[in-house]
Formats: sequence, structure tokens, C-alpha cells
Amino acid sequence: MQRRGDQNVSAPPKYPQLPHTLTSLRNYHPNILWIIVVRPFVGFGRRSTSSSYDPRRQPDSSSVLGPTPSFGGQSMSLIAHYLDADNQIHRNIDAEAVQTAHKSQTGLLWVDFLDPGDDERELLLNEFQFHPLVVDGAINPVIRPARVEDFGDYIFVNARSVDYTAETEVVQTTDIGMFIGQNFVVTVHNAEMPSVEAVNQLVEIDGRPMMKGPAFFAHALFDSLIQAILPTLDRMVDRADAIEEQVLTDPDQSALIALMALKRSCLSLNRALAPQREVLNRLGRREFNLIGHGVDLYFRDLADDLARVQASNDAIRERTDTSLATYLSVVGNRQNEIMKVLSIVATVFLPLGLIAGLFGMNFENMPGIGFRWGYHIVVGISVFAAAMVAWMFWIKRWVIAGAGFFRPRRLRRFVPQAVDPTRLAGHLGRSVSQNIQRMEAVVTSEQRPRPRWRPSVLQRINPANLRRNSGEQRRTSD
Repeated sequence: MQRRGDQNVSAPPKYPQLPHTLTSLRNYHPNILWIIVVRPFVGFGRRSTSSSYDPRRQPDSSSVLGPTPSFGGQSMSLIAHYLDADNQIHRNIDAEAVQTAHKSQTGLLWVDFLDPGDDERELLLNEFQFHPLVVDGAINPVIRPARVEDFGDYIFVNARSVDYTAETEVVQTTDIGMFIGQNFVVTVHNAEMPSVEAVNQLVEIDGRPMMKGPAFFAHALFDSLIQAILPTLDRMVDRADAIEEQVLTDPDQSALIALMALKRSCLSLNRALAPQREVLNRLGRREFNLIGHGVDLYFRDLADDLARVQASNDAIRERTDTSLATYLSVVGNRQNEIMKVLSIVATVFLPLGLIAGLFGMNFENMPGIGFRWGYHIVVGISVFAAAMVAWMFWIKRWVIAGAGFFRPRRLRRFVPQAVDPTRLAGHLGRSVSQNIQRMEAVVTSEQRPRPRWRPSVLQRINPANLRRNSGEQRRTSD
């Protein structure tokens, strides 16, 4: 089991010197001529059959979040921090120190697993004594709805957020499992999550997220998960604006494809946010003993924040529905314009066909057959008739000159979650840090936060007392 955050200090590999003669080339590799000369022409334009395409396979995350750190050539999957009873932070501890800290039953231990394997699974089962089904559900990369389960000694919460490692035009979400205990918080996820990394950086700086206990630390993680959705929503709003402009000016097929991709992104986010809102509401209703007094209000506040995020997502989805109706309407109007142009052309050529049919009749005694300028007169009459018909269309404003000559550029490929990692990390760090400062300034273990709304004097009056007092006044007056 390796720790994330260590550096690879091994020497760079040394490559053998390539040969320079034909004989040495053959000694270097028997089929070197086939590989260099023949293979490029034989295999040109063919897809390799050694591995089949898997649509569920995620793209490389190094293009978005940078390369995954490694140690000894193996992927590292463990980050652990421990806050002891003296409020001293022990950062990046190993597996043995994790077991020692967990057995002490004091302080706060946070262990984060990225794409855990068999060793990490054994640690979760044997050391933390988690239920096997819950551990398998957290490790398995199958997308599951957000939920919360109480096991007495710990709470398991499954949450979802935007997957910033996916380079798709439709927003993808990823799962994170949280085990919240009396003195520990364990997180398990299969993809790089900037929200978890933001909390990790705050812990490495001063350890403030861990100072208030496991419930407050879980609140910080949930807050970072919600804040991570906002940059994607902002990009989706900008995309909706661009699509609406494209639909009104030039509703081509690219606008329809982009519109349907944006609508699918809204549906994907809605499937992830709706169950998670219920999870936050349950955490804020004091259903669990591990969620102490004073923390429940802040979980309800997170539920309100998630409700606003969900409302913004619903607003974008409604805009996509409106844009789709507008697209169909504009396309229908464009077809009507095309039919109008064809009707105009047929109407313009109608008198020309009449004149040509009249003078094309095969009679022996027709006036003007032997006339020298007869052909030129007939052509002139046809041109004059066509010009009169076109002038009549223009006078009645049945045609508008110059329409449809300027076509804007097409919509390009769009990835909603392609946010700058530096700006995303700064946004998450500032948001979580500000919320932690707000919580530290207000919340203590004995004091509840002041409610945002206070009833006025008139609203505190009991209507029954008003009715009783009015009856006494009437009896006194009688």
C-alpha cells in the first residue's frame, strides 16, 4: 500500500543506443524492416483489434487535473491526516500510523482512498470493521444514488459531484463514499475529485477543517462537493446563451446537437442532486447521534444551497426546452420562406410560359411570323412581364432583399466540466475556508447559531388571546 504525495526519487531509465547499419538493425530486432517499411502501409487506416472500445472507460485525467502521482511505478491511493488529543496535526501518515490512531479512540482521523485495491479493502474491513456490503458498494465504480445509512458506531453517506476527469460533452458525475465515526472520517472515491483535494490542502495548511470534530469535517467535505458544481453550472449558462443566439440567427444541425447535449447534462445533474438533497435534509433533522448539536443547522443550510443549485439547473433545463421549441419554430418558418421563394419563382415564370405557349402555336396564318423583329419583341415582352411581377412582390413586401446572406459561425465542441484546475481549486479553497471561518465565529458546543429569521411582535401575538380580550371588552361595554 502506497501513500499519495510522496515523490519518485528513482533515476531516469537509460535507453540503449540505436544501431546505424542494416546488419546491426537486423541484430537489434529480427523484424525491424517489416516494422519500419511495410507495417505503416499495411496498417494504414485500420483499427487495432487487440483491444475493443469500451464506452464506459473514462478518459485520461492528466489533461484536466495533471498527472497522477506515483511511487515505485505504482499508483498511490492513500492520504491520511490525524489530529491528536493535543490538537497537533500529523500529516500524510502511513497505514501503520492509521491503525494506531484509530485504536487510540481520540482526536480525529481522516483517511482518503483513491481507487482502492485489495489492501485498502482489507484495511476497511479488518481495522475499521465496516460492513462488507457497504465497503464493496463504496469501492465498486458503479454509479449509485446518494443515500445515508446508520450502522450505530458509524454513518455511511454516499454523495455525488461533477466528474472533472471526464472529457465528454455531457456532464458526468462521480461517487464518493463517506464513513463518519466517533473519531474518524473515511472517504472512498474512484476518480480524482478537486473538492476533496481542496479540503486536503486546507488541512495541510493549518488543519482548521478537522478542529471541530468529524461532523463538522463531513460538513466541510459536503460544502466543497456542492461548491464544485457551480463552475460547471456557469459554463452551462454560457452555453445556453450561445445556443439561444445560434437558434435565433442560424438554427442548423450543430445547434440542435448542442441543445440536446445540454439537456442531457441537466438531466444528469438532476439525477445526482435530487437524492443528495434528501440526504442533507436527513443529516440536518437530528436523526443520527453522531451529528451533534449545532451541526444540524449547517447541514440544513447546505440543503438550501443545494436546492438553489438544483433550481439553477432546472432553469437551464427549462431554457433548453424553450430553445428546442424556438428551434422547431424557426426551422418551420425557414421552410415556409423556402416555399415562398419557390412560389415567387413559379409566379414570375408564369407569364413567360403563357407568352411562349401563345407564340409557339403551330398555325399557318399567325400575325408576325415573317416579321424581322418579332423574336426580339416577344423576349422584351417576357422580360417586362417578369419585371412587373417581381415589382409587384416587392411593393407588397412579400420579399425582403438581402435576407439570408449573412450566416454566423457554427457552434464548436463544448465540454461543460472543462474548467481551469487552478481557478477551480482557488474557488473551492476560498469557499470552504470562508464557511469554516463563519462556523468558527458562531458555533460552539454549547451555543446554537442565531436564526436568520425572527418573528415580529405582531406575529408573536396569539389569536386566541385576541378573541378572548375582545369578548371581555364587549361584556364590559354592555
